[in-house]
Amino acid sequence: MGFSLALTTAVFGWLFSHISAREVAEMIRAADPPRLGLFVALSLLLQTTRTLRYRVVLASADQPTGFFRLFPVVLVRGFCVDLLPARTGELVYIYLLKSRLGVELGAATASFALAFLFDLLALAPLLAGALALAGAGFTASPAALLTAGGALLAATALLIGLLPWGLRAGFGIAARAPERWRRLRTRARRFLASTHRSVVRARARGAYAPLFGLSVAVRLLKYAALYTLLLALLLPRGYTTERLPFPKVFLGLTASEMAASLPISGLAGFGAYEGAWAWVFERLGLPGDLAKQTGVSHHLLTQLWGYGLGLAALFALWAIRPRSAESAVPAEGKRRP
Repeated sequence: MGFSLALTTAVFGWLFSHISAREVAEMIRAADPPRLGLFVALSLLLQTTRTLRYRVVLASADQPTGFFRLFPVVLVRGFCVDLLPARTGELVYIYLLKSRLGVELGAATASFALAFLFDLLALAPLLAGALALAGAGFTASPAALLTAGGALLAATALLIGLLPWGLRAGFGIAARAPERWRRLRTRARRFLASTHRSVVRARARGAYAPLFGLSVAVRLLKYAALYTLLLALLLPRGYTTERLPFPKVFLGLTASEMAASLPISGLAGFGAYEGAWAWVFERLGLPGDLAKQTGVSHHLLTQLWGYGLGLAALFALWAIRPRSAESAVPAEGKRRP
């Protein structure tokens, strides 16, 4: 906590030694309204697609969940991921699925793990393509950049393939735990067996293909929304899609997001995100002061929008009557091995 605060303070101290809060406020006030509206629409479509992706895994694990019950959980997940460091907010999604929607813990964990891995799998080809198209601004050759993207693709595909094996290995390790940990051992084995069963069912029932397709759609919608918001901020300054080609902007967005996801990231992602944004976008051709102003303005707007959606979803979840895990499982699902 102390390091995160120090990092946020240091980065913002450096940023505001070059720009002023007034310049940031003026940039936000001058943002293009039609593109702000398009950003909101794309953002809601993104959350809708993300919800459908989780439903695919849950349904394959015999834990079907209604869209309008799951949607607020997904919104709260996004809110907590933005608020907590190193993506620890993802755990809130699992907790809410179990406590509010009555989803079995193993199925909830499997839906999180598979969505996360397929998110990385979908990012790899998009990142490789963007690096190849915008590679002129970097020292690496297009071939090397494509190789890096291919390596990410292969590594993620390997992790997906090895996930059932890893869960089985964990089950075996838990079985050898000391007798004095018997209660914890029993719970761990039950959890690992349930998660393994959900992952295997998702693969056997053909969930992987729609998972990948929806993950690609999630990534495209996410970066389309963020790109649209950047255009809204820079159109009044004379920047168009010709001056801000999507492949180059995509690289800046992914670099900033990866920095904000690191354990050393600042409070609520603030600090590392803006620092990475300014560094990358300057190298992509944006003037230094403008790169810093857009980093602060863009992140502030996305966070405020995400927090607003998340808080509204929290109120909606309080109105949902919690279901037990037993009642959430259809009768035919209970009889399946």
